[in-house]
Amino acid sequence: MRRKIFFVLILGSLFSLMSAAYSQEASSSMDLVTDFTYWPENKPVYGQTSTHFAPVSGVYDSLELRSTFSYRYTIPVPFGNNPLVSGNNLKLIGALELTPVSLAIEPYLEFTPVAFLVFSSGMKVGSGWSFIGIKGFANYNDATGKYDSVTPFKDWRLQFWMQGLFQFDLAAILPGDWNHVVTQISYKAMYTKSTGQSDGEPWCWQGSGSLVNGWEYYSSAVLGYQMPLIIQMAALQFEFSGYYSYDAIKPEYQPFEVDFMTVQINPVAIFQFNKQHSLTFMLNFSTRRAFDRAPMNNQSNLDLVFTSSEWFFKRVAFRYTFNF
Repeated sequence: MRRKIFFVLILGSLFSLMSAAYSQEASSSMDLVTDFTYWPENKPVYGQTSTHFAPVSGVYDSLELRSTFSYRYTIPVPFGNNPLVSGNNLKLIGALELTPVSLAIEPYLEFTPVAFLVFSSGMKVGSGWSFIGIKGFANYNDATGKYDSVTPFKDWRLQFWMQGLFQFDLAAILPGDWNHVVTQISYKAMYTKSTGQSDGEPWCWQGSGSLVNGWEYYSSAVLGYQMPLIIQMAALQFEFSGYYSYDAIKPEYQPFEVDFMTVQINPVAIFQFNKQHSLTFMLNFSTRRAFDRAPMNNQSNLDLVFTSSEWFFKRVAFRYTFNF
């Protein structure tokens, strides 16, 4: 008898959850994000054995441009009427990324089981080419110390990833337009591979070299203050990224320290002009590897010995978002 009552209660709970889900309609949205980045010149400082700062050495080094179109299909999956679970949803997302030197597609899923947690997973597939001297996708040549471009859309960059995100807004417990102190912490694990390069062999993607096949991580922590103004948010972001394994690169390049953890600190301001238009402004300070000496002819940083971390002012970034 008790089993029957328990079974009826379970069926009743499931029916209630399904009824709540079906009572809310699925929705879709689209947006176009354009990133523009300016890099000043920062010449590295060699021979340092302790953490140091490399000052800006020139006005201009490079520019970056990227546009990403995304489509989202949101399916409500509320677990009840409690504010923590009433907004639960599953998002099916497809993104198309285009830069002057690469093209990539990224399908992924986002699941929100409770208001303060988001789990996501997906894959990214892309290929690249060379343009005005920038290597979009290339393999490292040991003999020359340079990167040789691959045949576009013959070799592919593949990435599979999964992420967990925690978010909290103080206004959830202390309501008020001026009480939005926002915290967001995420951790992402990725397996990235170039189909045209063997494990341990370096390659280049979107102008960034010293990449290898293997598992990587990326973590971000954001503390921000949201306001009911055009300047919607002022925030400080901390980013941490790198490879998990020292052995991800072949033995002759291991002194390069491929598992070096890059740390970035970013003051951020978000301007929300209306529901469709927003602009994000960011200053980016970062660490990078410092080495014992400068590379000689037919050498690159991969041939050098890591000695310490070097801080430098990396870039100024703008992100314009248009919501359809």
